[in-house]
Amino acid sequence: MKELPDRIGDTFKDRTVFITGSTGFVGKVLLEKLLRSTEVKKIYLLIRRKKGKSHTERIQDIFNNMLFKPLTEQKPDAKNKCVAIQGDVSEIDLGISPQDRKTLTDEVDFIFHCAATTRFDHTLKDAIIMNARGTKLMLDLAEECKHLKLFVHVSTAYEAVTYEKLYDPPADPHEVLNSISWIKEDTMRNFTKNLLGDIPNSYTFSKALAESLVYERLGKIPFIITRPAIVVPTYRDPFPGWCNSLNGPMGLFVGAGKGVIRSMYMDYNTHANFVPADCTVSGMLAASWNYLNFPDSPNIINLCVPEKDIKINWGELIFTGYRVINESVPFNNILWYPGGTITTSKLYNNINFVLFQLIPALFIDLLLIVLGYKPILYNIQMRIRKGSEMFEYYTVKEWNFSTKNIEAIRSKLNERENEIYVVQSDVIDVEKYLTDCILVVRRSILKETDDMLPAARRNMKIMYVLNIVTKTSFLSFFMCLRKLPSDARWRYISFPKMIFNSFGSLSLALTSLSIWAKVHLKNRR
Repeated sequence: MKELPDRIGDTFKDRTVFITGSTGFVGKVLLEKLLRSTEVKKIYLLIRRKKGKSHTERIQDIFNNMLFKPLTEQKPDAKNKCVAIQGDVSEIDLGISPQDRKTLTDEVDFIFHCAATTRFDHTLKDAIIMNARGTKLMLDLAEECKHLKLFVHVSTAYEAVTYEKLYDPPADPHEVLNSISWIKEDTMRNFTKNLLGDIPNSYTFSKALAESLVYERLGKIPFIITRPAIVVPTYRDPFPGWCNSLNGPMGLFVGAGKGVIRSMYMDYNTHANFVPADCTVSGMLAASWNYLNFPDSPNIINLCVPEKDIKINWGELIFTGYRVINESVPFNNILWYPGGTITTSKLYNNINFVLFQLIPALFIDLLLIVLGYKPILYNIQMRIRKGSEMFEYYTVKEWNFSTKNIEAIRSKLNERENEIYVVQSDVIDVEKYLTDCILVVRRSILKETDDMLPAARRNMKIMYVLNIVTKTSFLSFFMCLRKLPSDARWRYISFPKMIFNSFGSLSLALTSLSIWAKVHLKNRR
């Protein structure tokens, strides 16, 4: 197979690439793939200062990530090909110095614009500045590049559902960009609902504007627009299960696995259309090669799972993850035994949220306050609530995307290229894949080492017994309650009133508990 050519790798051989968003999920995977699988000449990375760290310090942080461990073992000098450019796509002129701008316009052959705010709860103004105006500024830079071969824009499949074509933008992008320069933040918030219309969030709205801005440069610069579906941890490259945050489905798995999320609003019969990050990146690279080597190549490519290949729905995905977490790879420090409800009823989901997430969070925070600790669970539940509401849009309806362009590209690849660049993952062993994902999340994000797994499994068994005992006790209580005479039953039903009247005693008990806990901890130290 080695005698077959790697035409995708040859496309980037001895070329200079400029990447935005290299500290993000897709950007990191793209950077690693280019360095490991191609003989790229140089890679410029647009990086801003953050948390007191300079752009050069942040580039070192990138290579300290476990994603790059296979690369450093195979090509220890690969990182020397990377050069940090201080800048920020949300700033005027990208925050790039004139000298750095000249370097880029003189040397760059390929631009991969991955930078974006993917937070669905960002204000509309912030999303427009980052995703739409930032794209326009990148396009301005691309037009100045003397040797530009291709501008690759990373969008989202949910911006333009179904077909691989440009849809009319939800508003005139230039009018929107002009307005954000003078409109006040509170005024923008008031108009957000009217501007969004049927579009679910500021992210999708701003991405639609960005696509329109890119397409305006048709004939001026060579470009392609790639539209991935929900991007999930890596399928194979450089190893299975890598991700760098708890955004998206992995956040739901961790929240549910910790016993914090007890109810999800989704249609478990709808199919889960997600694409692993390494397949997304391989699709971007293959589409770049295709555009440069075949006349009349498409400008827009959906990076999604073909409808015929989607084998699992959301219900199966959630319950498989539930089984993996409970039986094989549990988390440490869980709040309660994982479980809960998946429902298509918004009302039922809201009731479950209040009863099984909000009220317990408030109660535990009260105990933390009494014990002298900072309350945390209420804020966590509010963040989960906001994130879940944003994610619901993608899980309560069926999504069918056209994938004819990426399938046509894949059909042109030889055996070697299909091995190096996994464009589509036809058959995924979901249980093994989720096990890999959860193991990586434990190690890299939650900092729970593998030697902690035996204790986590023991704790899960204890929580299982407590869960059964608690449910059995409540069920027995209410069954006995039904057999009591009505006057006696009323005395039990008025139990909350008794608790309220006994609040002084409860307060005294909690205070005593606090004193005991502090003395006990002091003695242990």
